[in-house]
Amino acid sequence: MEALSVEKDTVFWDRELTGFGVRVYPSGSRYYVVQSRGPDGQKRVTVGRHGVISADQARRRAAQIINRIKAGEEPVPEPLPAKLAGGPTVAELAARYLEEHVLVRCKASTARTHRQLVGKHLLPELGKLPAAALGREHVTALHYKLRHTPATANMVIAALSQMIKRGEDWGLIPEGGNPCRFVVKYKARRHERFLTEEEFRRLGRVLDELEAGGGVPVHAAAALRLLMLTGCRCNEILSLRWEDVHLEEKELRLRDAKAG
Repeated sequence: MEALSVEKDTVFWDRELTGFGVRVYPSGSRYYVVQSRGPDGQKRVTVGRHGVISADQARRRAAQIINRIKAGEEPVPEPLPAKLAGGPTVAELAARYLEEHVLVRCKASTARTHRQLVGKHLLPELGKLPAAALGREHVTALHYKLRHTPATANMVIAALSQMIKRGEDWGLIPEGGNPCRFVVKYKARRHERFLTEEEFRRLGRVLDELEAGGGVPVHAAAALRLLMLTGCRCNEILSLRWEDVHLEEKELRLRDAKAG
């Protein structure tokens, strides 16, 4: 395929197979795409990256996808074999995602959470896999493995989905093939309950007794009372500084409140 130069994303359609084409980006990246209409309307699917698979391979896969779309079946083909997938590995994409997106655009607390999710769950399971070869079976298997901690499982997949989207924006992996969209999230289990007035009084008495007897450090007791009386999150109280405390206004001005 000859080198093409474009000022904006442009699709060049094949003359032999209707609906098959190559999408060229200003960066020079090229991806084979398919567009066809089925019972559910028109769909466009990324087939693969030029250079990773040949034009003949892409055309054969495109024909299969077109048939699936027209039959009303799931158009996305099986993921490419890892040996055919080019571009960065999941670990390499994660490193760029954390440095260029999370670190720049997210709060410090959110950045810490993302680093933990990536380092503890994504990299050990998927880090060596080429990002372009990541398929729904990899994602669903990881989600299922974390089923005993459903909130974490959902957050891991959400972080992976965002990472893939950034990879698409950067032209590192094909667009439209995000396997995370097939994952059905686990139902969130909320366990929110507020203390009754009697429970508040009992807790206050216990704190007083423990503090008086040396069973609880003064600062720990003060932190617990602030949590009780303000409704702040634990980390918001633990990271509080004196300059955040405005006694005259009777306010705590949080630097990094999750709710803004």
